Amino acid sequence: MLHHKRQLLLFLIPLILMLAACSTVKPSLNAERPGDLAFRTDLKNELSSISVPVEATSDEVAKVLNKLVRKDLYKGSTKTKGLSADVVRNGPISVSAADNFLYFSVPVSLSLNYGMFDTPALPVVLKFRASARVSPDWQFVTEVRYLGLGNLFAEEVGIGPLSFKPRNIVDGLTLPLQQMLSDQINRNVNQIFPLRNRVAKAWEAAQKPILVEKNYSAWLKLSPREVTLFPLTAQNNKVSLSVGITTAVQLVVGPEPAAVPPLPLPPLKLVNSIDRNFRIALSAEIFYKDLVNAAAPVLLNKEFTSDGKSIVLKNFELYGNGDKFVIKVETQGALDGVLYLTGKPHFDTRTNVFSVEDVDFDLKTESLLLQSADWFLHSTIKSRIQEKLNLDLSKRMEQSRELAGKAIAQRQLLDHVILKGNIRALKFSDVLVQKDKISIQVYAEGESALVIQ
Repeated sequence: MLHHKRQLLLFLIPLILMLAACSTVKPSLNAERPGDLAFRTDLKNELSSISVPVEATSDEVAKVLNKLVRKDLYKGSTKTKGLSADVVRNGPISVSAADNFLYFSVPVSLSLNYGMFDTPALPVVLKFRASARVSPDWQFVTEVRYLGLGNLFAEEVGIGPLSFKPRNIVDGLTLPLQQMLSDQINRNVNQIFPLRNRVAKAWEAAQKPILVEKNYSAWLKLSPREVTLFPLTAQNNKVSLSVGITTAVQLVVGPEPAAVPPLPLPPLKLVNSIDRNFRIALSAEIFYKDLVNAAAPVLLNKEFTSDGKSIVLKNFELYGNGDKFVIKVETQGALDGVLYLTGKPHFDTRTNVFSVEDVDFDLKTESLLLQSADWFLHSTIKSRIQEKLNLDLSKRMEQSRELAGKAIAQRQLLDHVILKGNIRALKFSDVLVQKDKISIQVYAEGESALVIQ
């Protein structure tokens, strides 16, 4: 019996020693690097509309009409057989604007002729209403309608042995008068207001980078896409025409943006409304090495514990992969190895703080830990890394807002072409993850116009 006990003890001692030795071996894990994913290459494009206002008061329109409309308005036959009329403008045309129409009064003298008999010139005020539009080929087109007489005169006029009703005679002349006025205005107004040439000058100016701030080497870069036209409006004795240049706008800090071949003026696009918001895209670039350097003092060589075990973080790296970050960490202590975590970028528009959210172990790392060190899955390392990879961008955002304000406060683009406007708000637009950095795009939103002097 004693012999058997001694043999059993001799068998158990090596087994116990072997199990004890195994229990003190630290797991050493080297997780597989996550597979590379493709990156999105472009930030979201926020388009802007720069208005090119074309405005005139009713007095300015009247001045133009008084130059355009000739003195001799009509000379020829009437609807009454043998009766001819001579209509001559004998005073300045007056204009008012309301309800999207132009109303103008034309003072004339009306003379009637029947054979060898003539009437004295009758003073008459003719009233017209005109609507105007711009065709897709950049031409002003007006339509004139006769509204009636602006004053009263005799019901009948005698010419020799005959008598006539002048009101009926004038009403019979309205069609040729309407046509004559429309033709004169259409023929001449496009020479006085060469809309296409004015917009072409603004279009050309919009394609050239503009130095906004020399100290920052900040450039305003516009990339125009199309030209839109909102119908002409006439209200409160003012005529307005809104042309919009739709464009992408960026504020670029660094060398002057490379020149691109100028785009020709596109066909005019007629629209029922114009977005008057002007948006300047502003990008804040954050390099991962800066995030690592900022977080290193509070993460490296710090102890992380779980289930009575602890590790020390000896090194970590950060890089982009697809739309996420990859965080590579090297640990020593109860677990020696290289592990990978992932996280998503987040920008808080209320606080202007950039952070890494949803930090968790990569699937391959998690699978490896489940097999040999599942206690580490519950460690505080995930929350600590997420907490420390934050960056306050308030100062940078405020500088961007100031630069955007300077960019459109009053900016000379070309001779007699000025960009002017104001910034109302700064809004978040997009986040773009790249291999070595992240780009956060916001846009300064306001209203701006190209003023042609």
